Amino acid sequence: MPLSINTNLFALNAQRNLNKTQAPLTTAMQRLSSTLRINSAKDDAAGLAIATRMTRQVNGLSVAMRNANDGISIAQTAEGAMDEMMYALQRMNELAEQAASYNTSLDRSSMNQEVAQLIDEMSRIVSQTRYNGEKILAGGFNADIQVGVEVNETININITNLSPTTIGVASTYNELQNLSAADFAARARIAYTTESGAPPTINNVRISSLAIPLNTKSADKIALINATTASHGVSAFNYGNSLIGGTIGAGTFEAGDIIINGISINGGNNSTDLIARINEKTSLHGVTAVNDGGILVFTNRTGAAINVTIAGNATNVTGMAAGVHTMAAGENGLIVLNQRYGQTTVTFDDNATGASLTGVSDRTATLANAPVSTQVITSASAANLAILAVKEAMETFNAERSVIGAKLNRFESTIRNLDNVRENISAAKSRIMDADFAVETSN
Repeated sequence: MPLSINTNLFALNAQRNLNKTQAPLTTAMQRLSSTLRINSAKDDAAGLAIATRMTRQVNGLSVAMRNANDGISIAQTAEGAMDEMMYALQRMNELAEQAASYNTSLDRSSMNQEVAQLIDEMSRIVSQTRYNGEKILAGGFNADIQVGVEVNETININITNLSPTTIGVASTYNELQNLSAADFAARARIAYTTESGAPPTINNVRISSLAIPLNTKSADKIALINATTASHGVSAFNYGNSLIGGTIGAGTFEAGDIIINGISINGGNNSTDLIARINEKTSLHGVTAVNDGGILVFTNRTGAAINVTIAGNATNVTGMAAGVHTMAAGENGLIVLNQRYGQTTVTFDDNATGASLTGVSDRTATLANAPVSTQVITSASAANLAILAVKEAMETFNAERSVIGAKLNRFESTIRNLDNVRENISAAKSRIMDADFAVETSN
């Protein structure tokens, strides 16, 4: 081998080999000190790109899990408030059922005071239940909870307005309650003396295979309606009571010829006297007499029984046969029709059916929304309406709570899945990015 003085080949060879070992040693020391296999793009350009995307996904999954837990908090806040409102509705239902039975007016007034307080508390819960300052039961609450790492990977929470002013029942009760004595009597007479279409239908559902005959009491018609409520969605109850008399004629009557609920009516000289003499003692016997197109109609708005005794001398002027004429309590009042809140139209097969059931000759009946917030239980009929309004309100709450419950289960499932994905993506990222201490120590 030639010997060169100017070029030290042995030194150059040593330096070259030192540089070759220095670079891997530096890389190994860097990985051991940082715990990362990839510290810059030169270490593994493709691996760094893959790991960066995985880092984005892992971080996004962590935020998504936090978002899902926020969604659970929102749903639980709403459900807790709904649960308290349901307690109030249950108590209102108890009081309404109690008031629908026999009670004195003073007792019903006392019960009604508690109902009013329960309604006020429900309104307060709706107006003051907030999540992070935002009302969640007053309507319009709509939140998209981001539970994924990409656009529009969300679960929606939408809570309807649960105020007692927006839940209840649609009913004809308020209309009937506001009728004058003459209109009440007219409707009662028309309904009692009208034969329905054959077969009569409500909302296109047959309620009887035969026509409802003349002189059918409202209690029997209500039974037909309620027997098929599941099909047509309409329920009914009685308001007031009526006894349809005969055609008013001429003649006089003596004191005691007419006895109403045990109260003797003073004598008179004509049909005008007949109505006046009966109504001057309404506070005693509870009955109002009306001359409806020449027909004598006895009504009682409270629904109490009507017992009329006619002596022979009064048959001409009253148009009623001698003897006792009786209508049991709530047996033949006006029929109150009820549907779900917001469903304000009931249809019949023809005008005759409408007249027979409502006292109005029409193919449709218009209902008015009766929200929970307006309910009182100061009479048996009002208590019946309150029972229906509370029942429908409970169904609204049940439907809303079932959705909330399903969302809660969904969020919990989402969190479990996100946690699993995050764990496995983190493991894959670790295999790319993290240093193997055994290997690097050996190096």
